Amino acid sequence: MMNVYTIPSSYSFVDVLARGILNQTGDDPLSLAKMQIMLPTRRSCRALREAFLRLTNGKPLMLPRMTPLGDVDEEELSFNLFGMEEDFTLPPAIAPLHRQFLLSKLIAAQGHGRTIDQDLVLASALARLMDQIHTEDLSLIHLPNLVDEAALAEHWQVSVDFLKILSEHWPKILSELGMIDPADRRNRLLKKLNEFWRTSPPDFPVIAAGSTGSIPATSAFLKTIAQMPMGCVILPALDQRIDDESWNALDDTHPQGTLSHLLKSFGVERKDVKIWGGAKEISDKTILAREMMRPSETSDQWQSVKTRIAITPKDLNITRYDCETPQQEALVIALAMREALETPEKTAALVTPDRKLAQRVAMVCRRWGIEIDDSGGYALSNTRAGTFLRLCAGAAKNNFRPVSLLDFCKHALCNPKEAKAWRSMVRSFDITHCRGVFTGEGFDFYRQQETKNEIIPILETGFAPFYELIQSNAPKTFEQWITAHLAVAEFFCAPGILWAGHEGETASNFFVTLQEHANLLPSLTIDQYLDVLESIMKGVNVRTPYGLHPRLMILGQLEARMASADLMILSSLNEKSWPPDAGNDPWMSRPMRKKFGLPSLERSVGLSAHDFVQGFCAPEVILTRAARVEGTPTVPSRWLSRMETVLSAMEIKLPQGNLLSIAQKIDETEHYKPFERPAPKPSVNLRPRKLSVTKIENWMKDPYGIYARYILKLKKLNPLEQKPDAALKGTILHDIMQTFVEENKKHMPDNAHQNFINIAKEKLKSYGMQGAITAFWIPRLSKAGTWFINHEKEWRKVFMPQKLETEGQKKFQRPGGEFILTAKADRVDISKDGTSAAIIDYKSGGNYSKVKMVDGRLPQLPLEMLILEDGGFTDVKAVPVSNLSYLILNGGDEGGKTYLIDQEKEISGARENAEEGLTNLIDLFDNPNTPYYAIPRPEFAPKSEYNDYEHLARVKEWTALDEAEEG
Repeated sequence: MMNVYTIPSSYSFVDVLARGILNQTGDDPLSLAKMQIMLPTRRSCRALREAFLRLTNGKPLMLPRMTPLGDVDEEELSFNLFGMEEDFTLPPAIAPLHRQFLLSKLIAAQGHGRTIDQDLVLASALARLMDQIHTEDLSLIHLPNLVDEAALAEHWQVSVDFLKILSEHWPKILSELGMIDPADRRNRLLKKLNEFWRTSPPDFPVIAAGSTGSIPATSAFLKTIAQMPMGCVILPALDQRIDDESWNALDDTHPQGTLSHLLKSFGVERKDVKIWGGAKEISDKTILAREMMRPSETSDQWQSVKTRIAITPKDLNITRYDCETPQQEALVIALAMREALETPEKTAALVTPDRKLAQRVAMVCRRWGIEIDDSGGYALSNTRAGTFLRLCAGAAKNNFRPVSLLDFCKHALCNPKEAKAWRSMVRSFDITHCRGVFTGEGFDFYRQQETKNEIIPILETGFAPFYELIQSNAPKTFEQWITAHLAVAEFFCAPGILWAGHEGETASNFFVTLQEHANLLPSLTIDQYLDVLESIMKGVNVRTPYGLHPRLMILGQLEARMASADLMILSSLNEKSWPPDAGNDPWMSRPMRKKFGLPSLERSVGLSAHDFVQGFCAPEVILTRAARVEGTPTVPSRWLSRMETVLSAMEIKLPQGNLLSIAQKIDETEHYKPFERPAPKPSVNLRPRKLSVTKIENWMKDPYGIYARYILKLKKLNPLEQKPDAALKGTILHDIMQTFVEENKKHMPDNAHQNFINIAKEKLKSYGMQGAITAFWIPRLSKAGTWFINHEKEWRKVFMPQKLETEGQKKFQRPGGEFILTAKADRVDISKDGTSAAIIDYKSGGNYSKVKMVDGRLPQLPLEMLILEDGGFTDVKAVPVSNLSYLILNGGDEGGKTYLIDQEKEISGARENAEEGLTNLIDLFDNPNTPYYAIPRPEFAPKSEYNDYEHLARVKEWTALDEAEEG
């Protein structure tokens, strides 16, 4: 007689299981303690313990032994307790990382791999295939004989040749090590116990609950338990009322498909399966689920469903949300979970195969101070400890360039005990040493700067283990990299902090395992070391062992099978997510899998469907999906489509929930005032009384910029690792021109052009311009130099250089007080007869015109003329100015060009307009009612790249509003 039971999907599996066990044991606590319960996973063991506590109101109990079948080992099976007195030993299971490293060596040795990290990825995939082969109780020796070579496509033959790694080489390695694969060991353990219990059944109750028997060894073990006098098997959600025609037509994609195979292996009919714990009532949702999941062969019965089944929307208690994006879906789910907390003692569980969605929901809930346990955990690489360790190696990999070095230094865990004010030191280091163009290698660049910073010796000391390995320019062993890595990490973060908590403990165990097997990897560069580290770290999960929310859960599909919650939220209901894409096996074609004995790829769909039905039949259900994921349209899950079809045939329409509209409005503000054009009116005594000639144009075009710079005292920082831009090009050009003209001030030699190129190369090098940048700039500078030298030879027939980079100022006495105009002229020349002067300004590009120079829209040179004629420049006598010139050295086809005014009328007009314009501007802003507008005249607005305060003034916001109003 077979003792096979089931618990219907409309019931909480663990609660009914626990209640039935307590009913059997009665008031005898020892009877409960003698029991052995086999469950699918560790999580289900924990769920059953919690169910016992709920049913006894927290009363202390001697609980039964609970063993997870999914990852059994000798200790968990407790063979001595099971009555096996004989010596039973098996070779130890090879550690997952040990196996991955060994397989990667085999891949590299066979010439199949490319890079070390790619070899490790391939090795991980091979390990999964091997586990599947052992799980299905198949033999590796049959791999080379999958099909006849003549009938095999060439690319599949390549795959078969590659799999010789498993069939030929791997067994030899395991034999030499005296180890076996974990899945193989699990099967052997189950087989041994199965064989023993068949001949010597235990004298204590054994219950196997919640397993679908999808693994052959487990299936045989369950059959033995079901046949034992004191054993029984409890199946999850066997549908005993499905019609015979549908039952006989089941395939691997049906939720009952796996249970059907299991019962056939038992030799048991559905009618012989009993209901556990006296559960009798079948919910309306169970009936609906049965109809939804009908095989295609009997789906014609949907036409008569209305006459066979009487269900109302209220009976179903199902709400569906079709969201636009996963972000919106996460917000809807979080709102549903938060709403569940409003009802005392109500529980809610999110079930989803999408780990990203699970993390989004947890983050949204954290917004309201709700911390939820995610049973799937999260990757070690994304934890605080994991990120710190990755950034530590990343800084060394990038040779301590500013961006990667600051990423590490600003991490929350980075706080070396040698530094008393680390955060302050890092901020200072950021501003003084990391901004602008990075022109060095390693710490040499930071040491060579004029400004000193106390953090540099600390960084050098801390990173010394890495730095010494990198400087040798030779690959190092994996163990050397790990040793250096840990030494650096523990220098910058105390071990008691770095390895604390469940994240730190997981990271610590991870590195201990790495060190244990480090000798299996070849020598690596720092780049390869980091690639390998990140590749392996992604596969390590961190799970929270404590601090779990008592009423909210985030579960994977398998964990949800045993879960209990008043509200079940089934999410990510899109094709290729839930159900998963059956896809293709990268190693074998479908005929090859069938011949070898592996199950069909569609079985995963059936198991996923079973888990869906389990959650769907809960008392209250919310179904969610996103219409677009990462910008790509999605297809609703086939189960949603089937549900729509059945409900339509029953003329039932699900009620509309309000959470989607709440989610859409949660961050909206009913009443808001658009940001208007800034118009600050600071006190007159705060307004600047001293500006340079280059800032006067800014004052005219964008007064707000003057306000931000000189009143708010805000100055834009240079970017980190600044790329060469127009401003930098202009700075370098001015430096080149000043040096060249200074060296050739009195006469222009025959080799002037070569001198110009030599100076240009030297200056580019001093600014860190090398490689492709220099190769691009030198030809353009050569053209500019040729043009300038030719222009200079003609120019010096009338004018000669007098003073370069000279500073000066002029004071204006206005009703509001004294105002000082300052300037730094690129070059002042004096005519050979000493009666007039010329002011020259070098530009690397830009649009200039005589008209703007005269009418005051380009006031720089006319204002410098006022200072010069007033005798305001150092070591330059006051003489009339007869020429104002912009030399545009752009290196184009012509090399350069000139914009100048040299006619007396033009010079006079420029002088008059500049002086009048400036005095009017001073007087205007001496009026306390004059605001510092942001871009008062948009047609004269400075370009965005030259407006450091555009974001502060929110220019794009209020200019867009203006455009909308005009439209």
